[in-house]
Amino acid sequence: MTQNAVPFPHLAARIFNTPLMIHPQKLDAIIAGLGPRLLGLDDAPAMAAAGLAAGMQLPADMFSTRRGARSEDRGYQVVDGVAVLNVNGALVHRSRMTADSSFLLGYNSLSMDVEDAMANADVHAVLLSFDSPGGEVNGAFEWAERMAALRGKKPMVAIADSLAASAGYLGACAADSVAIASTGYVGSIGVVMRHVDMSRALANSGVSVEYIYAGAHKVDGNPHAPLPEAVRADYQAEINSLYEMFVDAVAANRRMSTAAVRATEAAVYRGAAAVKAGLADRVATADQIIAELAAKRPTRAYGLPARNALKTGGQAMSEQINGVELTAETAFAQADLDTARAEGEAAGRAAGAAAERERIQSVEAQCVPGHEKLIASLKFDGITSGPEAAVQVLAAERKLRADAYTNMHAEAPAPVPHAEAPDHAAAQVIDPRALAAAAASRVASEKAAGRNITVAQAMQLLKKEA
Repeated sequence: MTQNAVPFPHLAARIFNTPLMIHPQKLDAIIAGLGPRLLGLDDAPAMAAAGLAAGMQLPADMFSTRRGARSEDRGYQVVDGVAVLNVNGALVHRSRMTADSSFLLGYNSLSMDVEDAMANADVHAVLLSFDSPGGEVNGAFEWAERMAALRGKKPMVAIADSLAASAGYLGACAADSVAIASTGYVGSIGVVMRHVDMSRALANSGVSVEYIYAGAHKVDGNPHAPLPEAVRADYQAEINSLYEMFVDAVAANRRMSTAAVRATEAAVYRGAAAVKAGLADRVATADQIIAELAAKRPTRAYGLPARNALKTGGQAMSEQINGVELTAETAFAQADLDTARAEGEAAGRAAGAAAERERIQSVEAQCVPGHEKLIASLKFDGITSGPEAAVQVLAAERKLRADAYTNMHAEAPAPVPHAEAPDHAAAQVIDPRALAAAAASRVASEKAAGRNITVAQAMQLLKKEA
């Protein structure tokens, strides 16, 4: 029999017509388990009308979501100083819900658990054990950002045991490193949305639904009518935008290119294949990682809470350092460690700033006219020393002079051809007596013409005319 009422509209709204970062087949499994009740359907024909498949067979090793016990006070267990958080089941923004197929865990609870572990003096490392297909978009990116912000405070490792998909992988990749079980899966870097059109099922039951509303987009994507193309396009644009955010976050956390992340095309990778794809760093087991992290636990009594100090004969063991006796009762509080870390960071920044100023001044001292731009680039690159700058300036000056010589040679005018040397052998030999007689004759002829010239002038005229 078909029921027309939707008994859990608040839950249906978190599965249908909303973007999800979850493996599609896991979404099918959730809908197969919850869909009939969420949509008010309880028989096979109605499920078929809504596009729901019953009795779907999915690989158990890939989509198991074990219901792991969580402690009431903090939500994690401490094993040899390692906080172990089980990220199991489908993930939601805030609430948790146990259903037929999944254990729904809130991003806010996960964030608070990790932050608590980071502040816990009994914890020196954190292991996030994932067995999650992903979940809601709402809160997922904020959760990943909070996780990434904790990097460096204490070692934080994530392991896919056995599934860290979609939003689950978004959180896992925010850890310092990602491990994967040999049969574990990671990936599904994508966004999906499911729309259900119940109009035919309702029409077959003699029921029609009419909306009375204001605002053109108020009832976009409602389940009582087919999805219009314009609304589909709007939904697709939203999915594409969220996908870009997902790709950028994974690329930043995994130090991959966005092209490499997109190339996965939302596929899932198992074991060594995930390492080859760059989505994981190693293949390991959770027990192996816990043992490795536990080995990093501080062993000195003054570095641990007093209750963890070794005692002999009822007396706490002590140690002399720089003339100061340290016992279990002198254990450092987390506030002391934070203060020391902050002071160390401040001192390191001050020393680094002083060294950088000295480097810049040394680079500036190598400046030669004509190479100011080179010096400006070198002094702000953060790595070039004064001697290295001098070498580069010298090389640039040599190149500048070589280029100037080449340009000057190229722009010089072509040389003027040399005149041919006179043929002295062929030159006419002049008899001095004949030249004197000719000059006298010329003086006389010029005088007859009314022009008075000297003999020397007559000889010059004769040479020119010759």
